[in-house]
Amino acid sequence: MVKSNKNQEGFSIEKKLKETRSKKNLIEQTQDKSKSAEKALFIQRLAAFLLDIFIVSMIASLLSYPFLDLESIDKLNESSTQVVEDYMSQKIGIGEYTDESLSISYEMARKQGIHSLVTIFLNILYFVVFQVKNDGQTIGKRLLRIKVSSQDGKSLGMNQMIFRSLIINSIFIDMVSFGILLFTNETIYFYGAGILGMIQLTIIAVSGFMIMFGQKRQGIHDLIAHTDVVKCNLVKEMEICEN
Repeated sequence: MVKSNKNQEGFSIEKKLKETRSKKNLIEQTQDKSKSAEKALFIQRLAAFLLDIFIVSMIASLLSYPFLDLESIDKLNESSTQVVEDYMSQKIGIGEYTDESLSISYEMARKQGIHSLVTIFLNILYFVVFQVKNDGQTIGKRLLRIKVSSQDGKSLGMNQMIFRSLIINSIFIDMVSFGILLFTNETIYFYGAGILGMIQLTIIAVSGFMIMFGQKRQGIHDLIAHTDVVKCNLVKEMEICEN
């Protein structure tokens, strides 16, 4: 009986050791696959980014169209054109031109507020939820055969995609701009939205240079979220993207 119990204990320990080694090998294989995947080219990432922005913009326009006051928007566009013409013909000075342009821009933003809100919602749904559920791929990334992957070789987490998308897809900037539109006057909105827009353009431009010329080919959003964008156009890389 004693020998039998010892044999059973020895078998149990050996089984646990094998399971531990198996898990360790699986983790190492996953990490090796992640490391061996070739980084996506800048042109691939740019094309996928522009395509995804186009898709979201089109859907947002279709969804918000029935709720827009198109007549008022048309009148504001006409007023904007008229102000520019008056300034160019020197009928009004720079001060009057600035004041009227500021007022028209503010009213236009408020009239199109529902479109801004729908765009924010779709960006979260598409670039965060949809991308996580599709293992790091949007429609644009799938067509360009690239995907977002976690640097540690594990599955992408929701938090990673939230931080990543808040930065590169301007979700955070858009949310702050919408808040300024709702709770401030036209002067604060005009300058606040302008500054935020410049910040977002700077982030995109700097990230683009980092991806083009950096050794790691990572943008600001990749560094913060600990992600890479890899190719899926080779057989081995397709296996990584499909797993």
